Amino acid sequence: MKVESGRGVASSSGAKRAGGASAAPGFSASVDAPERAVAATATGALTSLDVVLALQGEEPPAQRRARQAKRGADALDALEKLEQGLLVGRAPAALKAELERLHFAGEATGDPRLDDILREIDIRLAVEAAKLERVGVA
Repeated sequence: MKVESGRGVASSSGAKRAGGASAAPGFSASVDAPERAVAATATGALTSLDVVLALQGEEPPAQRRARQAKRGADALDALEKLEQGLLVGRAPAALKAELERLHFAGEATGDPRLDDILREIDIRLAVEAAKLERVGVA
């Protein structure tokens, strides 16, 4: 194979429609090389933008731990509200939804001790939400 450097890629006279009636409507065999190059460049730029956005979306571990610790404290508060409501004889209907929301908002923090504590809280949230569902609190 011989590579020649003097040839351009932009125009090609060899790409012609063979038998115009046999091609599907709207189909053209000719290729416009500059438009393909622009499309490839735009895709490359989009990929770079995706990488930048993904890196910006990555949060520091300390921030994730703080957010999950706050979620754990909120979950304990919700469980305390449930306890108070059950002692009075009436649990708020919105409490079941809050318990489920707090349960499903959990994520790993990278700190094994904190993750163990949050996992135990999540188990308690799931148990209490299931109890409320069984009783019929919606």
